[in-house]
Amino acid sequence: MIEREHRAKAELALERLVHLARDTGSGEVPEREHTRGRERMLDALERDALPVAPRRWLLVPAVAIPLLALLGALVLWPARQLDYRVEGASVSESYLSAGPSGATARFSDGTSIAFAPGARARIAAVTARGASVSIEGGSARFRVAHLPGAAWAAEAGPFTVTVTGTEFDLAWEDDRLRLTMQEGAVVVRGSLIPTGITLRGGQRLVADVARGEVTLHEWPAPTGELAPAGSVTPSSAAPPPAAGLGAPPAHEPSAREEAAGAAAASAPPGRAAAAPARPGASFRARLGDGDFAGVIAEAKARGIDEVLGAGTLDDVASLADAARYAGQADLARRAMLAERSRFPGSAEARSAAFLLGRLSEAASPREAAMWYDRYLAESPTGPLASEALGRKLVATRDFAGPDAARAVAEEYLKRYPTGAFAAVAAEIVSAR
Repeated sequence: MIEREHRAKAELALERLVHLARDTGSGEVPEREHTRGRERMLDALERDALPVAPRRWLLVPAVAIPLLALLGALVLWPARQLDYRVEGASVSESYLSAGPSGATARFSDGTSIAFAPGARARIAAVTARGASVSIEGGSARFRVAHLPGAAWAAEAGPFTVTVTGTEFDLAWEDDRLRLTMQEGAVVVRGSLIPTGITLRGGQRLVADVARGEVTLHEWPAPTGELAPAGSVTPSSAAPPPAAGLGAPPAHEPSAREEAAGAAAASAPPGRAAAAPARPGASFRARLGDGDFAGVIAEAKARGIDEVLGAGTLDDVASLADAARYAGQADLARRAMLAERSRFPGSAEARSAAFLLGRLSEAASPREAAMWYDRYLAESPTGPLASEALGRKLVATRDFAGPDAARAVAEEYLKRYPTGAFAAVAAEIVSAR
């Protein structure tokens, strides 16, 4: 009787812990090994748990039963990775190429990914909680099941989209990312958005790597089917970014960067252009929520001159970023100049020098080169040094000609022989 009771308790405890282990483990174990291991574990638990005499010290093995069961469950019952099947595409190892009618990948957790015709992608790192899907060309619509512990990632070029449960369209064409949110929330990180920015339902992000520009704006959710790869209808096309408006670069970590990545990707679904304004929320918090218009409106209510002249570094930097994201270049310039004059030596002031160069490129390459010089003087080995030197090279060539830019080109090739501007630099150096 005692033996039967202990075995029943051991089986119950083991079954509960198996479920816990399956939520945390990964990998696969053959069914035969599952059966053998389970019998060995139950036998071991019985031997340890059966009392031989009514002595208190014999209770110790019974206390150890849950620990032994957890250990065995972790080893013998790891969670199986998600299963999936692909319809309408040729798949070779983890790569797929969508056919003329597109393709769909369906996962056992209810997640589906619809690839537009001609899209190229790779499904990798499949686990029990999600997968990493890389879009190498074309577009796809993601419908990620909202489940506890879900862990999905979508990659496109130098950008990563962290997902829990949501629906969005993702496209990567000609070094240009287009992310359109249908519902839920995601966090996007990448070369132009180093610490991340949160997008919610009804928002569209366009990041142009070649031009170094990012735009984020409200977008009415579509009612039709997924557009073919690379196509954008006139009604939903992103407005052209303001001339010279730079995107947040990969610069030294600062308060403005922390704000951009503050919001969690697990925000509730919605279709608003930004999260509802929180009473008393700081500029940084609103920036993290994607409420750029709210930051600007609040600054205007307080008085732009008051914010720029007496506001905290956080407020001034957040206003500068909100203005850049919203396409208000003049306000962004004023705010960044205030950063540099009021908070010299700060990380925000140093990155502002680079951003002011980006803002000046279209109207005045000479002024842009001057700002890049300042950035390089203040952060000679900073993460933006390569790009600043490359952009200084192009700006110098544009306002003074190739001969004047040769010295800058030689310096660039010496420091960054495989950098993004190496081809331009080599062309200038070779032209005699």
